[in-house]
Amino acid sequence: MRRQILSTILVVAFSIAGFAQESNPYSEFNKFLAKNLRYAQEFRAEKVQGPVTLLLSLDENGDFNKEPILVGGSETLAQEVFRTLDLMEAKGTASLIPEEAFGKEYLLTVQFKMVKNQNTGFYIPERYDTESKILEKLNAQIQENPYFANFYEQRAEYFQNTGQSLLAELDLEKAKLLRNKELTNIVVVGYESSHKKSLIGE
Repeated sequence: MRRQILSTILVVAFSIAGFAQESNPYSEFNKFLAKNLRYAQEFRAEKVQGPVTLLLSLDENGDFNKEPILVGGSETLAQEVFRTLDLMEAKGTASLIPEEAFGKEYLLTVQFKMVKNQNTGFYIPERYDTESKILEKLNAQIQENPYFANFYEQRAEYFQNTGQSLLAELDLEKAKLLRNKELTNIVVVGYESSHKKSLIGE
């Protein structure tokens, strides 16, 4: 693997295990990702965010038997994930992943998420979208990354709330399938820098 990204800064990273167990066998894998993933300042400044999903294929020895493939999300943000996987490959993938995962294919999702500073100085009312706008936004998100389970769960909630139970059920089944194929799900959080505003002119 040869991809690289410039000028990166670690903000916050935490992981959600794809396999919920008391003693998580993927903890070392998650820790490595959380320690090495970066959210570049230029991406945070331009508010480039969203989930990136890659297909990982492991051989019988626990190493990558082919280069990870981007299957959903921003190609720009994906370069940071590729960079981190390069580091993992150099360290030895098999040392971070339990043997039960060897010889299989998995999805790896990294969510790059911006969080706004709450102290804006005055209240800004939230804008509510119409039902058609909400569905349009959800469909666009799924089109951007059709392998991110959260989007299907969110759309299922919309369908359920609008009395479309069958469509909700189908989306939940899709989300469940994706969850079962997910090796892990990491969230890298970037905080926007904001200045306190005043309604009183100087």
